[in-house]
Parts: sequence; structure tokens; C-alpha cells
Amino acid sequence: MGQRAFEKCKPYFVRTAQFKDKVTCCCRQHVEMRSLFKSCMQFRKRLLSREGSSEVKLYESLSELVDDTLCTRSANTHQHKISCLDRLCSECGVCKFSMLPGELDESDAQISWERYEYKKCVKKKLEVSLHVTILHRHSVLEYDGKDSTAEEPNIVTEQFFVISPDQKHDHHYTHCVQNLVSEYLKSINCEISVMHEFTDGCSSQYKSRHCMGDVSYSCSDFGYAKILRNYFETSHARGPQDAAGGFIKKQADLAVIRGTHVIQSSSDLFDYAQSNLSTTADSSKCSRRIFRYVDSVNRDQDRNFLPVKENRKNSPSSIIR
Repeated sequence: MGQRAFEKCKPYFVRTAQFKDKVTCCCRQHVEMRSLFKSCMQFRKRLLSREGSSEVKLYESLSELVDDTLCTRSANTHQHKISCLDRLCSECGVCKFSMLPGELDESDAQISWERYEYKKCVKKKLEVSLHVTILHRHSVLEYDGKDSTAEEPNIVTEQFFVISPDQKHDHHYTHCVQNLVSEYLKSINCEISVMHEFTDGCSSQYKSRHCMGDVSYSCSDFGYAKILRNYFETSHARGPQDAAGGFIKKQADLAVIRGTHVIQSSSDLFDYAQSNLSTTADSSKCSRRIFRYVDSVNRDQDRNFLPVKENRKNSPSSIIR
């Protein structure tokens, strides 16, 4: 079907788009300008009905008014000259716009129009540290309602969140999280002899000399018989911990948007999460969510570690070669 045959099939109430329909803008400045133009034309219409002057005319659109103050377009183009638009042309300008005496009388000209309400809004960005730990442990009969034995092991999965206003993610922060996890396990009488850690390769949190020094003291600090730290390959550390952290952030955003809670600080986020997000669905693989709040991290430790000189020469790859 050709274009003309297709246009003949259109309903009677569908009109063809004109040039003025294609040149439009919905920004605040143009919307307010159209409202002002409409009010001015209504005021001019009242003056014309009272004075009956034929020297001025009623404009239907703002583009029509602007065209009258510019030079006539040439036959070869539909656009005005750039000098006319910049008001640099001596043959056109606002002097071509005629006004009624009543429009120039400030005492008689009373025009009202609609405009947006301007409010100065200062947004305060809330920054909160959210450390996520996925715990896999053997169940405790008194706490989980089911025992775990060597013959019938029962593994419980929990999500452990540490919320803090502290923005410095270093080995002190990681050691604080490890201490909170250890205290939680002791509080539920879960005896841990071997701790396996799986982390990404962040140097400031897990891989620097101070991080490895803290690992060497972990057995004496937390009472483990053995601790093993495993590192994911680069870009391979995404897993359930990212989904768990994203869930907390999404639920907090929805609570603020819906107006059910006001979250303006890290303590507000902790109170909301502790009250509303601790329990999980029955179909979830996670048994529960545990939240801890840390107001500040103690960094006044006298435990410092020196770097190992030429440690790359002592790497396993160089030994194999």
C-alpha cells in the first residue's frame, strides 16, 4: 500500500501534523513563556473589544509573533537568517512589534499567568558502609532446632551485615568485622575450630601486609585452631553477597520512597533493617539475617608489619621455574 492510499484510510478525527506541531518544547522556560503569551493575548483581546483598533492583531502562537519581528524568509529556505535571529539585522527587530496604548499603560495593565514554584532544595547524600558476610556453618540444636553430626551434617546459611558510618575500608575495618562474626558464633555456642574465608583481592582490606599480619594473629585473637583465607580470581568474586547487599539497599530505597520510614543516617538504616529485614522467607536458602552496628572503628593498634623485601622473587611460580 502506498503512502497516499494509506493516508486516505485514516479516520476523520486524525489530522495531519503541521509544522508548528513539530516545533515544540516541554522545558520549564518554554512552558512558562507559552502561559505568559496566552495571558497577554487574552488581555489584548479585551482591549481590542473595547478600543477596536486595527493596527495590531491577535497572534495564535508565539512563533507567529516572533516571525513578525524578523525579516521575511527567502524562497529557497524555510529558516530565518542568523543575523535576524541574533538581532543584528538593521531591517528587523522588536521595533516591528506594535502595541496598544492600553498595553503600555502600567496602571491599567494587570496580567496574571501560571508559572512553576521554585524551591531551593539541598540534597544530602547518605553514605553508609555495608559489609556483607555469607556464613556457612553447622547447625546448633539449641539455636537452629536441629543438630549437625559427622554422619548427618546440617549446614545453615546466614547473612551477616555490619553497618557503619565509617567510610575507610581498611584492614582495621575487616578485623572489626571478623571480631563481630566470632562473637556471634560464640554467643550461639557454635564451636569453630577451622575457619575458611573467601574474599576478593582488595589490597587495602584483604591482601596488604597488615591484612596478612592480622590473619597470622587470627587464631590467638578469635580462638580458632586454624584459619584459611582464599582469594577469588579478578572479576570472579561476584556471588550471593552482592545480591544480599543489593536487597538491603533496594528495600531501604523503597521504604523511603513509599514514605513508611525515614532513613537519614547509618543508625536509621540499622534500625530499619533490624526491625524489618531480619527474617527471611520459608523458601529462602538463607535462614536469617544478622545485623550489627559499628559507630567507629578502633585504629589505635600497636601492631604494625614491615614489608618483605623482594617478595616477588619468593613467589611459588619462580620456585617452580
